[in-house]
Amino acid sequence: MVTFVFWLAASLLLAGAVFLVASVMGRMQDDDGESGLRAFGRAFRQGLRRDGDRRASGPVDTDMDAFFAANLEQAPGYVDAEELSDVLHRVQVRVQTPPRGTPRG
Repeated sequence: MVTFVFWLAASLLLAGAVFLVASVMGRMQDDDGESGLRAFGRAFRQGLRRDGDRRASGPVDTDMDAFFAANLEQAPGYVDAEELSDVLHRVQVRVQTPPRGTPRG
């Protein structure tokens, strides 16, 4: 039991370290283009702080038309109607035809 708890704690600490290093490496390139150990240390400290680049913003008044116009996507939707109808048609044909070797009644 102690061995299990030890390995569980070790794996959780290792996973946390991996996420922290990935976060730091994601912010490694500063605005001034500095890289190296100094930039790593600065990004590491900034990753430990929770208030990094957050700025408080107040509420924004907008109407529904402007809201939906700003969030309009040109890409096809998640559920494509033509693709869904093709799949349903194939399933319908498959259900209506009996399997091979089935006696006709």
